[in-house]
Amino acid sequence: MEEKLKSHFLNLYCMVIVDGEVSPTEKAELLRIGKEHYGFTEDEINKAIFDNDVMFYIPPTDEEKLVSLYELVKIANADGHIEPQEMALLKEYAKRYGILEEAIDDVIAQLIEMAKQNMSYEDFRKQISH
Repeated sequence: MEEKLKSHFLNLYCMVIVDGEVSPTEKAELLRIGKEHYGFTEDEINKAIFDNDVMFYIPPTDEEKLVSLYELVKIANADGHIEPQEMALLKEYAKRYGILEEAIDDVIAQLIEMAKQNMSYEDFRKQISH
């Protein structure tokens, strides 16, 4: 698995554990994302998460940044609600990705609404490309 994807899966795993509880639905969402969207096995995902030599990766395009944030939101919301710690982590990633401070709340709110509607990745990509 290439370094940028290792970093991404480490970020996703951080979202799973940020509230101090590993929800089975959040873990299942992490594995589903890895398998369905990237073609990885559970073993490959676990190796990426627990690899000690991973640097933080910032996606290069706005679309990739939004897809990354959307996947984080999908995990945070997998158990039906977003904890304050999860929201704080979402905002931190948005900030690191270069989203303007004054736009972060609106961007995250939009992503949460899309996740609650269980928007497919195809529809999500169409929506953000407009």
